[in-house]
Amino acid sequence: MFSILQKFSEIIKNTRIILYEFEENQVRIKAEVELIDGSTLVIKDYKFSNNTRKYAYHWMDKKEKLKIRWDNAPHWESISTFPHHKHVESAENLLPSTETNLESVLDFLKRELTGSQKEKKRTKRTVK
Repeated sequence: MFSILQKFSEIIKNTRIILYEFEENQVRIKAEVELIDGSTLVIKDYKFSNNTRKYAYHWMDKKEKLKIRWDNAPHWESISTFPHHKHVESAENLLPSTETNLESVLDFLKRELTGSQKEKKRTKRTVK
């Protein structure tokens, strides 16, 4: 995780590690990353001994309003990338997600924050 955060240091203002536990083949990580625009990425990433993962990457603005939350909670079987999905601007606005790890989320955020993405597309669709 630390090498990934270092790779994206140009968009990271501050990092606070809340929990980092490593035991044999289990890892539990909780952290908060303040980004250069004042927004925050809350990281929760767990790898269990049976090699399964549970994650949530919660990106919020300065006022703590949800921008995007990526997670793999198995609630939305209709999503094409199940169980991976993202909530865009509200918990009810669900979209498929290919960002399934910290590096891919930070890569997305780098494009968003530095404007290197030529056209930002956000299609909204509500899944009930």
